Amino acid sequence: MSDTRLIERWLPIGALGIESIRERTPMTPFPAPNRLHVWWARRPLVAARAAVLASLLPADADRERFLRVCGIHGDPVATRRRIDAAKRSGKHLGANPYGYKRAFSYLPDEADAKWVETYLGESPAGYSILDPTAGGGSIPFEIERLGAATLANDLNPVAALLLEATVDWPRRHGAAVLQEFEKLASDFIRRAEPKYAGVFPAEAEGVRVEGYLWARTITCPYCEARVPLAPNWRLAPDGTGVRLEPQAGGGPGEAGRVCRFRIVREAREQSEGTVARGRAACPWPDCGRVIGGDEIKAQAQAGRMGEQLYAVAYKEWVIVETKTGRRREKWVRRYRAACPEDDNSAAIAERLEEKLPEWEAYNVIPTEPIPDGTKTTEPHRYGMPLWRDMFSPRQLLCQCTGVEVYRELLEADGAAGALTPLRKAAYGYLALALDKTRDYNSRMSVWISTREVMVHTFDRHDFSFKWSYAEMAPLITGLGYNWALGATAKCIKELVALCVPDGGAPGNLFAGHQTDRPPVTITCKSGDALDHVATGSIDAVVMDPPYYDNVMYAELSDFFYVWLKRTAGYVFPELFRLRLTDKDNEAVANPARFRGESGARALAGRDYQERMQWIFEEMR
Repeated sequence: MSDTRLIERWLPIGALGIESIRERTPMTPFPAPNRLHVWWARRPLVAARAAVLASLLPADADRERFLRVCGIHGDPVATRRRIDAAKRSGKHLGANPYGYKRAFSYLPDEADAKWVETYLGESPAGYSILDPTAGGGSIPFEIERLGAATLANDLNPVAALLLEATVDWPRRHGAAVLQEFEKLASDFIRRAEPKYAGVFPAEAEGVRVEGYLWARTITCPYCEARVPLAPNWRLAPDGTGVRLEPQAGGGPGEAGRVCRFRIVREAREQSEGTVARGRAACPWPDCGRVIGGDEIKAQAQAGRMGEQLYAVAYKEWVIVETKTGRRREKWVRRYRAACPEDDNSAAIAERLEEKLPEWEAYNVIPTEPIPDGTKTTEPHRYGMPLWRDMFSPRQLLCQCTGVEVYRELLEADGAAGALTPLRKAAYGYLALALDKTRDYNSRMSVWISTREVMVHTFDRHDFSFKWSYAEMAPLITGLGYNWALGATAKCIKELVALCVPDGGAPGNLFAGHQTDRPPVTITCKSGDALDHVATGSIDAVVMDPPYYDNVMYAELSDFFYVWLKRTAGYVFPELFRLRLTDKDNEAVANPARFRGESGARALAGRDYQERMQWIFEEMR
């Protein structure tokens, strides 16, 4: 076989580009690996499969058959042209003008496996492929589905856990891991429910709260008013929003200067935002002064920034009459202004104060400092020096309670000798599911009025400060834990389907042809020191390296790491030995490493290049 590989001479870039877009088209489910847990750079599975397969096949391999094995069973480039022309003419080409399913979902058959063997001389199982900077795992996932021996590595422990959950556990345990997770999830909910009693106010029957909407607050230095901060007061695209009703109290400097809120139905009735470009405006007519950014930061850093509940988004189960006169029941989204009964902050503060000594003693609460890095400066500027500060008191109470329940279940299973590899995998998935509630329930998650939904903490790749945020209750049907556990179960089911075609005994992408599973090796170490891989033992290295300063993975992933080490770290302690993730050995161009030095950005770029050179030397 020629030493020249197909990838060195040809790749169907146009077709792969279109299929990559189809893979992540809005209104269609993203692939399960993307939805399982946040990771900040995930490559399309179809592109990863093409790169892996084209790195093995010789340059003269049948290109049409290559496209088939990649799942491209038509001409996506020509179809894309037809779709664009139809849009211009107003035609509709149907739900799926491509005529075949999205490429990543295709499972090659026995004939495809035999075709690969005609070129390789043996099945893919005889080949070992390595990804030294595997991240979220698209490449090793496709290596494993191809049926080759898979070696995946990442320096970041959060990524390493995701690799286990994406690449190894579905193919190792098959459908059994879904069943085990669902049993564990039911146990978690059953044990958690009593602990959350009274944490959120009771609602009337037929009402489901979608989000409690909070504004951060400061004290006006000129009139002593409590100023709620929000860039705008929109709630919905139809004009529904909030109007501020400042209570004058006894006048400037007197007590009682707080805002009440009223829901309005037209945009022109909404109040103007109270903060822009880092500066606030006092909404009291007898003051109206501008409050500078330095004053806001000073109050925040002194612990004097508060928060005020201003609205509640909810759905109500109502009977409506259709145009034909028929009556039917449906959920209708509505909003109400916050009332005193909605805000139980004082009771939460007492409850949290009572639990804190125990939680600190048992290392339940994340007291680690947020490092002042490239992407983590804003929390420090606004008075959030610790990872626990990313959560409001009620959010923190809920998250720590979740950790407490997780540990109780784990301790009971350990005492009963029930921590089998299958059960441990279920606990790994449970830890990732709890992370979903943190991602959607921090002071960084906001209400998006255009879609009337909450967006998660990492809608951006940083920790930019949010003036207002949305809070989700953990025990609401369809939301909170119910949503997070259900979404995780769905991901597990789809991962198993992608890895184990029959849904039962583990197989691989060529399961009908090959019954022996090649090994999967997942490690968590620096990519320039893979001492567990013997020299000359790798047939191909397929990798998507971190790119300069595009994403600061370690800085961002600490948000999850500090919680995962308190849950999954008790099941997989080898991954969570450090206080925080390793930033010193990460191959990114991070100017924070050279803070105070002349030309810090250039030094960071050279540092990145050197680290990538070391990784490439190790691969060589």
